[in-house]
Amino acid sequence: MCSRIATTDQITILLGKQQAQTGERVSIRKLAEKADVPKDFLYRLDAGKARHVDLKSLARLCDTLHCTVQDILVLEESDAESI
Repeated sequence: MCSRIATTDQITILLGKQQAQTGERVSIRKLAEKADVPKDFLYRLDAGKARHVDLKSLARLCDTLHCTVQDILVLEESDAESI
């Protein structure tokens, strides 16, 4: 069994939930400003292309979105064996 950490679309999902609760629409660019993190980091994270995740940026992002790390970094298990 092999596991990997996935982030694809997690930011978009969290922004949608926040919009449903508050009625405020926030773009990834605006979220980057609010959380004081680079917008490129958020775009890569949401696309599942982030190779490096700065823990301080992740913490600021979680504080801003009122979520936990597990809401952004999702552990996916597959049946494929890694070599």
